[in-house]
Amino acid sequence: MDKRREGVCVKHFLQENWIKMIKMYNKQGSVLRIETTINNPRRFKVSRRVTRQGKQVKLWAVLRKGIADFRRRPEICVAANRRYLQALSFAVLPVTAHRTLDPVSQPCLRKGRRYRALRPISPEDSQKLLLLQDGRFAIEGIRNRDQQADWPDPASNDPGGKRTAGRITRWLRLLTAHGLLSKIPHTQCYRLTLKGQSVITCALRVRNADMKKLVA
Repeated sequence: MDKRREGVCVKHFLQENWIKMIKMYNKQGSVLRIETTINNPRRFKVSRRVTRQGKQVKLWAVLRKGIADFRRRPEICVAANRRYLQALSFAVLPVTAHRTLDPVSQPCLRKGRRYRALRPISPEDSQKLLLLQDGRFAIEGIRNRDQQADWPDPASNDPGGKRTAGRITRWLRLLTAHGLLSKIPHTQCYRLTLKGQSVITCALRVRNADMKKLVA
């Protein structure tokens, strides 16, 4: 966070790429500006024709640095800005807490498999849910490997990180079953759904609520 004469600048980094939020003040009030900067386009994909084993095929390939894939870059940036603004829109929740949290506090079935209930205000689940709201995930999506560094429940005796990665994979599948995440087709990335944003924001507010203010 940087404090400037024009206002406050908040940046969310994801490797070499970042989302920047700048709040500027003028005579008419305050203006919120969101922008996404792509420094390393090779972390993204574009649907284009490539040569594989001597044949021309169309698939999702690495985004190139030149102007050939220029049209794809604004699509990525606009989508990231939209997801970031959607997350900010949940600063004011339109429904009561129990209507938001009760559905995910029950076991659910997905593709014939039973998944446990979430405990969104428990110390364990709330820490894991908080990681998903990091603004950097609005750029490229939520990946297993990006969660491992800050994972609150790492496996013991796990030098290669495989056991921890397995725990994260099961956690992401659980959230997908409850509708909090959606998997991006043909990738290993997930996106927070509107339901996910609502549940996480509500759970964190309930957990951090000041009881004195509520009673007053």
